[in-house]
This record gives sequence, structure tokens and C-alpha cells, in this order.
Amino acid sequence: MDTDISFNGGILDGVSRSDGATWVDGLVGIRGNYSFTPEIYFTGWGLVGAGGADLDWDVAAGLGYRFNDRFSMVAGYRALGVDYSDDGFLFDVVQQGPIFGLVVHF
Repeated sequence: MDTDISFNGGILDGVSRSDGATWVDGLVGIRGNYSFTPEIYFTGWGLVGAGGADLDWDVAAGLGYRFNDRFSMVAGYRALGVDYSDDGFLFDVVQQGPIFGLVVHF
């Protein structure tokens, strides 16, 4: 995670600052699928963990359509949270929103 900020104009003209951090976390969770028909299925997962961060979590749910044994598409919703702080650097965020993707099974 890196943050850079700089100002142009005004009394802060030319002032810039940057800060950043790198960390590694371990996650555990569960993932599953439920087929309504051979083509239409529900999928979801939940993960939680920590390590460098105090807490990480990731949850998602979606509805998928199988085109064949190799390809499907999924549309759903996902939320991801990270709570990290170290030596004055703070990254405590929740990112959430719709997801849409192509799934390749192999």
C-alpha cells in the first residue's frame, strides 16, 4: 500500500508527502457452490485472517451461468476489509461493490 499526495498552487504549492507499507497475512475460509440447474448456480465464500494486519476478511456471493465444462460467468457482490496499523501508518478500510467475471475451470 502506497500513498502519495502533492499540492499545486496556494500556500502549499510544491509540498508533497508519501507513506506506505507492505505486509503479509494468512487467511482461512470456506467456499462453496450450489447448482439450481446444470447451468445456473450460486457461489460464495468467506475468509478471515491476520498476520501483519490486525484483521482481514473477505466475503462474496454470486449467481453463475455455466456455458460448458470449461467456462462460466458470475455476477454478485463482494466486500473486503483490512485493518492494518504500524508505526503511525494506518490502513483501515472496507471495499465493497458488485463483481462480474468470467470463470475458467481447469
